[in-house]
Amino acid sequence: MLGPILFPIVLGVAGWFSGEWAGLVVGVSVGLLVSVTVMVGAIWWSRSIGDLLEPEDARANAPSPPGFTRLTGWVYERTL
Repeated sequence: MLGPILFPIVLGVAGWFSGEWAGLVVGVSVGLLVSVTVMVGAIWWSRSIGDLLEPEDARANAPSPPGFTRLTGWVYERTL
């Protein structure tokens, strides 16, 4: 799960260079918010659309953003 870990760190570093401590806090917060949003989106998809499909078809057609494949796969394993 490299994407969800690196995303807040990279945004935090970028925030530090643009606004020191306030930028760091905002950058890390936005990065964590994006990671949580990807998880919530995967849960929503599996509960609303994934339930209508066979489990094999749902796993094959489940959406996954680049860099978050392992995170969404972890969510789909538990919800489908």
